[in-house]
Amino acid sequence: MGNAAAKVTNNNIADFLQKCPIGILKWSDEDIAEFTNCFRLVKVKPGAEVKTVDKNTFFVVAEGGVDVLAILPTIQKKTDNIREFLCKKKQGDMVYIPSVKQLISESNKREMSVREKAMYGAKREHKNILEMIDSINIVSTTGATLLMLNWEKYKVFESAAKAKPDSTLDIPMLNALMQTNIADYLSRLPFLKIVPSGKLEILSSMCQYELANPDDVICNEGEMGDKVFMILSGHVRVTASPGNLGITHDDLKEADSPAPSRQARRGSVMKQQNKRSSVDQFTSRKPQKRKSLLMQLNNLGKSMGNIKHGESEQTPMNANSQIELAVLHDGEYFGEMAAFIELPRAATVTATSSCLFATLSKTDFRSFMKVVPNMQNSIEFMVKQHMLQNLIQLKSPFLESVSIAKAHGMASKSNIESYKKGDIIFKEGDTAQKFYFVYSGSLDVEKTKDDVFQVVGHLYPGDYFGELALINDNPRLATITAAETTIVLCISKAHFHDCFENKPDLLSEFIVRMNGRKVELRVLLDHKRSREAFVEHLEQEHGSENLKFYELAMHFEKNFVYMSDEEALDKAEQICSNFVAPESQDCVNLPSKIADVIMKAVKMHDLHEDTFSKAMEEIYNLMNRDLYHRFKNSEAFDLLMKRLHTYEDIDADFAA
Repeated sequence: MGNAAAKVTNNNIADFLQKCPIGILKWSDEDIAEFTNCFRLVKVKPGAEVKTVDKNTFFVVAEGGVDVLAILPTIQKKTDNIREFLCKKKQGDMVYIPSVKQLISESNKREMSVREKAMYGAKREHKNILEMIDSINIVSTTGATLLMLNWEKYKVFESAAKAKPDSTLDIPMLNALMQTNIADYLSRLPFLKIVPSGKLEILSSMCQYELANPDDVICNEGEMGDKVFMILSGHVRVTASPGNLGITHDDLKEADSPAPSRQARRGSVMKQQNKRSSVDQFTSRKPQKRKSLLMQLNNLGKSMGNIKHGESEQTPMNANSQIELAVLHDGEYFGEMAAFIELPRAATVTATSSCLFATLSKTDFRSFMKVVPNMQNSIEFMVKQHMLQNLIQLKSPFLESVSIAKAHGMASKSNIESYKKGDIIFKEGDTAQKFYFVYSGSLDVEKTKDDVFQVVGHLYPGDYFGELALINDNPRLATITAAETTIVLCISKAHFHDCFENKPDLLSEFIVRMNGRKVELRVLLDHKRSREAFVEHLEQEHGSENLKFYELAMHFEKNFVYMSDEEALDKAEQICSNFVAPESQDCVNLPSKIADVIMKAVKMHDLHEDTFSKAMEEIYNLMNRDLYHRFKNSEAFDLLMKRLHTYEDIDADFAA
């Protein structure tokens, strides 16, 4: 709030209050007059302490400023009579003592635990810090004029306002405004933890209070974000259109058609992964053919905790249907990514009640980062962590097996880059320098052949590219161009191996992509998505027992040296009874000589590391020449190669 033009007296309290955050409410002249009567002017001399009348003291700083101080508990739950500075309140600020005490308890709980651990080697959870605070002291700095609220008069005003049938004053929102201080709220936000309290006051002065009525649209899907919204009171609904979830008209038609048979479901190529989102962080993937779409949306709802369709399941969905992704309440925030990178809103936010927001413009936030040392780096690191975590939550296939801790390590070695439509990320033949994840937007893959330049593929959020040239130290195989405004996370060549050398499951995807249709079965089985597709093919071909036997036998071989004799015998007997014995329900097609040798070794308790080696080789060769050969000639394998964006597949598309 800006400075009031005139000196505050008993005659102009109403004018001053309307210039405070409270003034954003709809007031009638009668309401203003009655609300003004709830306050009294209190003059405080420089250095003097403000006398509070009760534990629920509320006042507005009309002139000057005050320091809010607290006597905090020591480790022994005794006061050390040292007053620790909490924050400064200036003209226009509102102070509500219960909120101040809550802030003190939150900010000091962690500090006390850290202090105790350093002194005693252990820490305790202080659940009652609020009760341990001896007192809150408010001291005038250079002299101050305060508007002190009389709660008895306010309760009378509140009851009268609620009783008026034609009153437009929102009493719950008035209470929320009086009991909320933006600076206190900002101090609780995780991405502002590093900001000193003094600097936080500067940031709070850049914020604005905003109100919304039920059903008001706060921001629309597709708009460029220009501010952060922090919910001080109320709740909002987050929704997205099917198109933004990567769902096409064909998908919607398929959703309304009869459910596929059990056999057809068993033969489906890939199980669609659930997606999760927040307002700025949700991004869509390339539309793929999907089975049981409504079932998938139900699963999406379960993963978000509170999801509904724009229409009931019995009502056919259409492209205009909205899928509810989340409901956000007091203390939550959205739009934070807009403060750091140019990113369109990926969802629509609608007020479901009367809402009070504190908003911070992107311009002000970026200006503020310049006055706080190291804040730019800290915020950028937090954003990169958030982006990688979101890619994982979106079930980016490549990142499925990456833990949050691993993602944080990758974030420290990555950079955010933004490209406009038509920008070239790199050209065919360029020297490889970086590896990329697509976070938002889309990219075209282009190649030249016989002097013809043509788009041969596309990349969407969750996809990655650029690894092949880094692994083989070869020139780029294609030109990558932004098809629209696109945000990517990139990892330099120097850090590439640091991120992936200890992740064989991730490296296996690189190998599958590089080899494409020529990939060996052993490599394919090491790769999670490829193995899942092969397993579904085996189930359709009634040959899944072969892979089950092969993997159990391999596990036995790898872990034999770590097993006791009893454990090894138990495992061997299970394998024999399930897959080797002629009467086994899932008996695999082994030559009788090999089967007899295994059965005899188990019977005589004469087990070795290579007990199942010949059988494994036999079944692998069987799968490779028969089942895997048919899989590679199936539509499922074609779709797998396309989904992985294999380099061989790109060349095949171009040739076609």
